[in-house]
Amino acid sequence: LKNMVDGLANTYQLYDPKMIAVSTTCMAEVIGDDLHSFIQNAKDEDSVPRDFDVPFAHTPAFVGSHVDGYDNMVKGILEHFWKGQERTQIEGTINIIPGFDGFCVGNNRELKRLLDVMGVSYTLIQDASDQFDTPSDGEYRM
Repeated sequence: LKNMVDGLANTYQLYDPKMIAVSTTCMAEVIGDDLHSFIQNAKDEDSVPRDFDVPFAHTPAFVGSHVDGYDNMVKGILEHFWKGQERTQIEGTINIIPGFDGFCVGNNRELKRLLDVMGVSYTLIQDASDQFDTPSDGEYRM
């Protein structure tokens, strides 16, 4: 629990993120750690504000592959933000939720380029294409 409290606090203070997504590892799954309770306890100890978004997912490596873990995390994030919401339809726009893609930099950029050329309004969930171009020079930037 102390690692969760310290990890959330350090991440929140150092990076000033909009959310912190948490996933499990094999050992946490074997032990049976209660991730939801760990996050609540960390919030109770003020490592992050109580209303700060900390979506989570169970991602044991002994179940499926890294693709399954990725899908579980995306699902966990979407479910976290969907709670209490009602479905509304926005005319003339589409949502795109791509799966795990080792070539997302080129694929997402080309997908966005094509949609822009066609004049399609879209929301692309978990687009990491720009972050992968960030240089490793010791300076944090998103």
